[in-house]
Amino acid sequence: MKLIIYLIYLYLTVYTVYFTALAVAGLNKKKKVRDNVDKKYNNICVVVYSHNNKETVENLVKQLKNQTYPSGHYTIQLVLDNCSDKSEMLFEGDLGVNVMDVKNVDTIGKDQAFSIITEKYSTIRDLDAYVFLDARYYVNSDFLDKVNDSLQTDDVITGATSLICDEKLSLLENIKYSYNLYRNNFISKSRDALGLNNLVNSDILAMKKSVVDEMGSVNFKSTSEELKYTVALANIDVRIGFNPDLKIYINADRYDCKIPSLSKRISLFFENIVKIKTDNLPFSELIWSLIYPNCLTLALGYYLVFDYSFHVKSLLNYYVVGFGIIVFLVAFCASLLHAKIHSKEHFYLFLYPFYALCKVIYNFPPVRFVRNCLFKSGEVTHIEKLSIQAFISDGQRYYPCKLEIVSESKFTKIILINRDKKYKTKNHLRAIDAIAEISQKLESFGYTLRLCQCCKYFEPNIDGTVNQIKGFCKYPFSNRTPGDILPTMIWNACDAFSKVNVVNLLDAISAKQEEDNNQ
Repeated sequence: MKLIIYLIYLYLTVYTVYFTALAVAGLNKKKKVRDNVDKKYNNICVVVYSHNNKETVENLVKQLKNQTYPSGHYTIQLVLDNCSDKSEMLFEGDLGVNVMDVKNVDTIGKDQAFSIITEKYSTIRDLDAYVFLDARYYVNSDFLDKVNDSLQTDDVITGATSLICDEKLSLLENIKYSYNLYRNNFISKSRDALGLNNLVNSDILAMKKSVVDEMGSVNFKSTSEELKYTVALANIDVRIGFNPDLKIYINADRYDCKIPSLSKRISLFFENIVKIKTDNLPFSELIWSLIYPNCLTLALGYYLVFDYSFHVKSLLNYYVVGFGIIVFLVAFCASLLHAKIHSKEHFYLFLYPFYALCKVIYNFPPVRFVRNCLFKSGEVTHIEKLSIQAFISDGQRYYPCKLEIVSESKFTKIILINRDKKYKTKNHLRAIDAIAEISQKLESFGYTLRLCQCCKYFEPNIDGTVNQIKGFCKYPFSNRTPGDILPTMIWNACDAFSKVNVVNLLDAISAKQEEDNNQ
């Protein structure tokens, strides 16, 4: 018992010192980048993701088209993900925006949409950065100017979410609103002032293209995956900065607090604790911050330690414990001043720990299991589809076709549609095996499938993933720098296609994986 109390006290003391450091850091205002005629204007690709956001996407695109940022230095790429609200009709004939309209498949999701766009633009040399936005939001006319200013000092930058309150808010909306102010004006600003990492937020995120190319992909499938991506960036010494002046706006009823799950944070902590190193302090701090205590946990911990020190004679003096409690309370009061929260909002902020606790209980595995049994008749199968425009050749002519890559319960199958004919594969664990099957089936009919996987210049990227969808293009394009790496995906294609024996490719992949396993 004594050892447990000492460990709890050590944990609470470290967190109190850390929280006090945040409060002190909040006193220092970050210097703004001054306007000057010599500053660099980055070439930016603004990627907007929309799924049935007809009410907001048109306004957002108009705001992006009317930026004070030089029009020759940015493009707008809009992804309409299987929209059923006829959003595509808003942009018919609009030459000021590039539209990728995903149709006739299930929603591919923000993660897959952003991955497709970054893969599409990966070969463009004069592109400097991406800006990822969700179509639910609004931006100011100087939004891209602030993005560009932030990119002068940071390779990855995120901004603040501001809530628009047109009507009387409910209790839950007031809690979210107050916590959002507290997080933007204190937690994120103070962490940035200390040079620490902030959580990746795919709703508003700017990344230099060099970082995306180094990472190989983006992974914004969920808040937990965004946290995992933050850890991956920190591991290669890339810091995620925060600019409070870089704002996006959303109606309060549409806003949701992006809180990584407790189980995911603990899992990531134990996965990366062995990777902590002294030469990368922001990464080490990020890993330790994954186990920060909830306010209720903090209060309970201090109560246990103070009660023990008061009733049991030991090296742990209750005056020392009481001093630690006072220090934390002073730091917390300072944080409220930094957050610029009105007195009426303090009550809702104090309710946030209870809201967070309810979310933890609601998603606790045993509770989730009971909930699924009571309210679901059966397990819902998760299905993802990706539709690709491809070509097949008989050696003389090319025929357009559609390739549907269907992932269901971690298994993949391919459906190739050529006019009225359909070719289907069996379920495979890897997408590369499914494409190999459809390719061999077409070969038996005298056709060649023109995809990167079937090209002799394609080299698979044996990265340890199950699905095996990444690779490199080795074709000596005229504008390529000797020795550079050109990433690609197995379903991409270009005019440099040259047929390869698919069986030999699979044998090479198996041999390489076996060699890696032996090592």
